[in-house]
Amino acid sequence: MTTSASKRVLSVAALGLHALLSSTNARASNESVSFITRRVFEAGRAPHSVAVGDFNGDNLEDLAVANDGSGTISILLGKGHGTFEAAVDFPAGTNPSSIVVDDFNRDGVQDLALVNRLSTTVSVLLGKGDGTFQAPARFEVGNGPVFVAVADLNGDRISDLAVANFRASSISILLGNGDGTFRFAATLAVNRGPTSIAVGDFNGDEISDLVVATGFSTAVSVLFGNGDGTFQEPVDVRVGQTPASVAVGDFNEDGAADLAVANGADVSVIFGNGDGTFQPEVRFAAGGAPHSVVVADLNGDTVQDLAVANTGSDTVAVLLGNGDGTFQPAMTFEVGPSPLSVAVGRFHGDNARDLAVADDGSGKISVLLGEGNGAFQEPLRFAAGNASTAAAVGDFNRDGVPDLAIANFLSNSISVLVGNGDGTFQAAEDFEVGVGPFSVAVGDFNGDRIPDLTAANYGSDTVSVLLGRGDGTFHEAMSFAVAEGPRSVAVGDFNSDDVQDLAVASDDADVVSVLLGNGDGTFREPMSFAVAREPRSLAVGDFNRDGAQDLAVATVGAVSLLFGNGDGTFQPEVRLEIGTFALSLAVGDFNGDRVEDLAVTGPDDSVSVLLGNGDGTFRSPARFGAGSFPRSVVVGDFNADGVQDLAVVCEADRAVSILLGNGDGTFQPAAHFGAGIVPHSVVVGSFHGGEVQDLAVADVGAGILVLINNTFARN
Repeated sequence: MTTSASKRVLSVAALGLHALLSSTNARASNESVSFITRRVFEAGRAPHSVAVGDFNGDNLEDLAVANDGSGTISILLGKGHGTFEAAVDFPAGTNPSSIVVDDFNRDGVQDLALVNRLSTTVSVLLGKGDGTFQAPARFEVGNGPVFVAVADLNGDRISDLAVANFRASSISILLGNGDGTFRFAATLAVNRGPTSIAVGDFNGDEISDLVVATGFSTAVSVLFGNGDGTFQEPVDVRVGQTPASVAVGDFNEDGAADLAVANGADVSVIFGNGDGTFQPEVRFAAGGAPHSVVVADLNGDTVQDLAVANTGSDTVAVLLGNGDGTFQPAMTFEVGPSPLSVAVGRFHGDNARDLAVADDGSGKISVLLGEGNGAFQEPLRFAAGNASTAAAVGDFNRDGVPDLAIANFLSNSISVLVGNGDGTFQAAEDFEVGVGPFSVAVGDFNGDRIPDLTAANYGSDTVSVLLGRGDGTFHEAMSFAVAEGPRSVAVGDFNSDDVQDLAVASDDADVVSVLLGNGDGTFREPMSFAVAREPRSLAVGDFNRDGAQDLAVATVGAVSLLFGNGDGTFQPEVRLEIGTFALSLAVGDFNGDRVEDLAVTGPDDSVSVLLGNGDGTFRSPARFGAGSFPRSVVVGDFNADGVQDLAVVCEADRAVSILLGNGDGTFQPAAHFGAGIVPHSVVVGSFHGGEVQDLAVADVGAGILVLINNTFARN
């Protein structure tokens, strides 16, 4: 790239909006650390539906997930405090897309029924009572089954199934025999493309009726039951465009069953008259492309509320009912990409209702823990500039409280957010730097003991230096030329003169530029040192313990090591092959031997840990599952056990993964925490007081997220 404009365009793409990458990392979670945000748990490929049950009889709620992309169901056994065991998969059928829980053989153990979307069958898996299931038994239905509902449809107190056949535009009725088998009863024609079924008594005769959402219409179809498992001809009730999901409740508390329908653009609420007729719909905004709606009391006021999974906006909306058929404005909570299903449970051991959401785009389940008032745990969010790519922590106003500095790639600025000490921050103040700041770091470049800032400006091939005033503000930026395409900047003392210097990774020039400080905030002309192709990130350490600072550089080809001579120059690079290209790296001591080690992320859904030998060499990398597209890694101690841990931004999961260290260079399986829309980098700080370490995430799409560490408050 030769012009600032071209670099600017290409580097926006280089931010890596890989929201649809799939995950292949180890599937487990860890309960020993907690942050205030949604939890993320791995399931199979393309989870379409999630249901709640107790599959091992321990009185703790578990999850069953239908994985359309892998032909399996995932069972996540609950631990009772909002976390789950690693998913265990069971064969299910062909593209399972909807799942329900019941006791079909009346043995007191919960079973599963699911539809196989690209087939003509329903699979029933009988539970063994220990969280495992028998092999699936299949029962014929219509072509293209996409949804299944369970109820007693013929009054014999045995659970039956109603199945929506999308391709056949029909409903299949399977009557239960009470032993886990079913007999075919009827096929009922409905409008084109049925997608969802709910059961209720709409005419007050105490017989189960059906309501069906059909995606190629502007109506739902009501089928009145005859009491023997047969149904009358469907009657259409007008709703919005492309209804995708329907649920039954009593929203105006008149004793008559009402309907809630997730349409393509909103939610329709239709009040029943109790005689099989309905009033005109009333619409409520919920989010982008509502796909699934459920009814529950989410704030404990005995009034029914709605939870809606919005596929178009990657959110769950909560509409709290007023008891008169109206609802409060929707509260929205971020989840993973393409949420298709939402279920309600109590996963946290309290009385608050929680939510589980199947995120089709990431192969994950988002769990949102309820606060008991209709709201759910979410990170604190603070506005910064446009396209926040990096963050740094310092005490810029010298009040003893950590503050944040944010690099804003598209607004050519650094946002400074002064901390209040309780996890919140004051409104951002922006300071102009060069074009396309990609990285920011903190130092003291003029020796006045006041924190200063430096930014690597990708679009203008410069680093900016902002000298601090000590009150949270900064002097006008000074710019210093570096090699083309600077992406990352680090601070060190490379010539041992007790003056801070800069090292800058320039990925267009394949070099590291070193700028020696003069001690007054200015710097000498840069010296360039060749590294492997496209250096992305760098860190400072003393890897051969000679007292001179060295550099470790994450590149496309390898990790490049530049051993310092102590005079500001460096020896020719030494490459460490890690089997993939590196995006980010961090320095720590992961096995407690007082020798510096490396943690490196790349695009292979893992973090590589290279234990140092103390002589500048490293052992072969050990890989630990992190999540989908791990972009940034930092070191911390998040459970306060004195052992270093890792926090990894996994962009495609929209999460931060925490890998707790064991103290011997190995790490426990990752625990995943939701972190915005396009999380790009993460820093560590004690933002809410005390010694507990919190996280701040720079989100390209949504500013700054602060994840408060509540590990010890929870325990």
